[in-house]
Amino acid sequence: MANIEINIDDDTLLEAEKILLSLGMNVEIALNIFLRRVSLEKGFPMTMAASTPNLIDFSDFEDIGETSVYETKPFSRSNIKITPAMVEDLWRAFLRYVAGTGEINRLSTEVAETTGMSRGSAFIYLMVLANLVNGEPNTRVLKYKDLEFLMGNIKTQLGESKYQKAILSLKRSIPYWRENPWCFCR
Repeated sequence: MANIEINIDDDTLLEAEKILLSLGMNVEIALNIFLRRVSLEKGFPMTMAASTPNLIDFSDFEDIGETSVYETKPFSRSNIKITPAMVEDLWRAFLRYVAGTGEINRLSTEVAETTGMSRGSAFIYLMVLANLVNGEPNTRVLKYKDLEFLMGNIKTQLGESKYQKAILSLKRSIPYWRENPWCFCR
């Protein structure tokens, strides 16, 4: 595994860290994603064009914690909140994965297209679910109400065995979450 050292303006880094925190990741994860996309797409993974950025009032985002330092910032990414209806659609897609009739990458794209949720968020939710039912630790967190809904569905629709694996997954995730409190953006 290679290590990269970069120099970046402190204000830029602080702003990026807070935005990435609201997305459930840190700078290292974001840079890994970026470099993987460069590799996969054999080029820069986004359009490099001048445009007028959207203005987003960060006080609208209840789950990023303290927002007093933000005011209104230019930002061009869509920030659609994940709704209970989206989580229900995710669950239905996940049932296809469990049944062996869907693959997570394809399902996350379908969920994004049908619900308006970002593909990245759909992918994260589906991976968290897969880790839960397999008893594997997670490095991501979900909003508590979403996790509660999904755990209830695991228990009632997938059975006690999968539910116990999900409990084990949560227990196995705790050490990582303790070491990386930035992942608690919800």
